[in-house]
Order: sequence, then structure tokens, then C-alpha cells
Amino acid sequence: MKKRTSKDIFADTLLALAKQEPLERITVKQIVEESGLSLQTFYNHFHDKNELIIWIHRRVGERTLAKIEKGSYSFHELTEDVIRVFSENAGYISTGFGLSPENRYLELSAEIVYKLMAAFVQRRSGQTELSEEMDFYLRMYITAGLHVFSEWSRQTQGIPAERLAYYMEQGMPEKLKPYLLET
Repeated sequence: MKKRTSKDIFADTLLALAKQEPLERITVKQIVEESGLSLQTFYNHFHDKNELIIWIHRRVGERTLAKIEKGSYSFHELTEDVIRVFSENAGYISTGFGLSPENRYLELSAEIVYKLMAAFVQRRSGQTELSEEMDFYLRMYITAGLHVFSEWSRQTQGIPAERLAYYMEQGMPEKLKPYLLET
């Protein structure tokens, strides 16, 4: 089992705190106190809370990309994992999307998901670069999907996660389906 780093501890602490109160009210001081680590340790790794938020998001993206690169990860599994992350971290994610523009949370989310999906399409198509058309459809689908997931995670009684995954697959542009859906 991999040892948890200071960064992991700060991330887990922030996510736990976000289940109790809105993200914008959580301070670096609270994160440090709850983590049991020092303020200096926090600042050795992160400039501020927003940088920690971005690091958490990248960590999730990198773990997912590693699954895709292994080659045994279907689009349906990817969609279910994204929905699960949104569901388990609804308060954190919905607040993150509402943070100040300089945070770039939504833009960063789109960049991370794009890299994941582009890697998926490239692996399935055997191409090293996406065409302009494929790039457009992928970016459009990702942007719309992130908004749908964000809205879904804010609803206390929305549609079930399994149905949301189904709708996401059905709403996919036809040009992406051969590369993302199992045939």
C-alpha cells in the first residue's frame, strides 16, 4: 500500500471539511488544524486553498488517465467513475464550479477531462493526434457534460446515476461513438 503524502492528507482533509460546510468558508487554517500537519508544511506544497483544489482535481484526472492507458477501461466505466466522483463530492464540486474566475476550476476541469477523453479516443483509434473535427466534438461534449454533471450533483433528488450515464452515452455526438462506446 502506498504511503499517504502530506499533499494527500491535506486533500483528504479538505474533502472531509467540504462535506460539512461550503468550500468558500473553509480556511487554510482549518485545513491545517484538521490535518494535524503544520502551516509551513501546507505552504511548502500549496500557495493557497485554490491551488490545493486544483491539485485534487489533477490527482483524480491522473488516476483516471492511468486506467485508460492500461487499456481495459470502457467509456461506460469512465462515465460511472466521473458520476461517482461528482456524487461523493457534490458540495466540493458545485462550490468549486462557483469559485472566482481566477480559480479557473471549470476551465481546468474541462482541460483534465479533455486529456482523459482524447487519450481514450487516441488509444481506440490508433491515432497520435485528433482531427480538427474530432477535437471540436470532444470539446463540445465535455463542456456540456461537465455542466450536466455539476447540475446533477447539486440536486438532492435527481435521476439515478446509472440513468445519467445512459443519457450521457445516448447524447454523445455520432462521430465520437465509434471511439468511445463499446461496439
